[in-house]
Amino acid sequence: MSYKNRVSVSIREERLDIPIASQQIAHLVRIRPEQSLGQAVFMLHGLMDNANCFHNSASQIGLAYVLAREGYDVYLAELRGRHLDSKTLSKLDFGVEQAIAEDLPKLVAAMNKTAQLESQIWIGQGFGSLLLISYLTRNPTNLNNLQALIHFSPFRESQPAGAIKNFWVNWVHKRGVNQLGKILGYIPAIKLKLGRSNESLVFYQEALDYLNGAWQSQDGFNYASEVKKLDWPPSLYFASLYRSWRGSETDARAFMFDLGDHNARLIKLGRRVGNQKNYKRSELCLHQSAEQDYYPVLLNWLKELP
Repeated sequence: MSYKNRVSVSIREERLDIPIASQQIAHLVRIRPEQSLGQAVFMLHGLMDNANCFHNSASQIGLAYVLAREGYDVYLAELRGRHLDSKTLSKLDFGVEQAIAEDLPKLVAAMNKTAQLESQIWIGQGFGSLLLISYLTRNPTNLNNLQALIHFSPFRESQPAGAIKNFWVNWVHKRGVNQLGKILGYIPAIKLKLGRSNESLVFYQEALDYLNGAWQSQDGFNYASEVKKLDWPPSLYFASLYRSWRGSETDARAFMFDLGDHNARLIKLGRRVGNQKNYKRSELCLHQSAEQDYYPVLLNWLKELP
């Protein structure tokens, strides 16, 4: 099917509320072709973000729509705490472990009620990749349903990349933003232009702990050792070279090595490696230029999988 014909494919979009706990709601956005549903794709946003990192409903652009036009049945997961007003968010006691143990199991279960169970593709953006891997490490039977994993600028432990990154992580985030969050009771990411979604203070603080701490849960579960015992599916890693001082390539490679020996491919994105532009991490799954730039690489990689 030509690109022009794929664009004309009729797409349906629906948003589902997923009750989690204490009247708190997560969301699942389903984007699919009207006919001929294919493999299920489960996508998870990162820190201070939401499902909009994968799609723009108004213009119908983004990786989610590209996949749906290719016939995939796409599910965008949104953790609880997205779209809340500041007063409600400041009272929300929600951290990383709750996302792994409570939100993700219910989001995956909700998807599996309508999705094909076999040969699923899971995609993470930023910190979302770490959440997916952590969830799968805790629940390895889910790996039986996976054909592939795709990660966009993933990170777990912040890798050394110079003075600017050190200042950004240790002074801007760990001190400045964190202290402001303590005063307000939440992280005002939208006002600070740090993300698309304001964040729970607890979730933000626990995410920062992963940057320099051990990959271990509060109940003592050692992700770092358990993750290497699993047989991971073929995995594709994308790393943005925008603002090289962030060290996204180094972080992505370290994340890849954390998973141990597996079929993995790392692709760098930026003008200096032949791409059309330097993509910000936040627009890797959303920028329209990507539809002709590197999404074809992703789609071809999926088609070549056994």
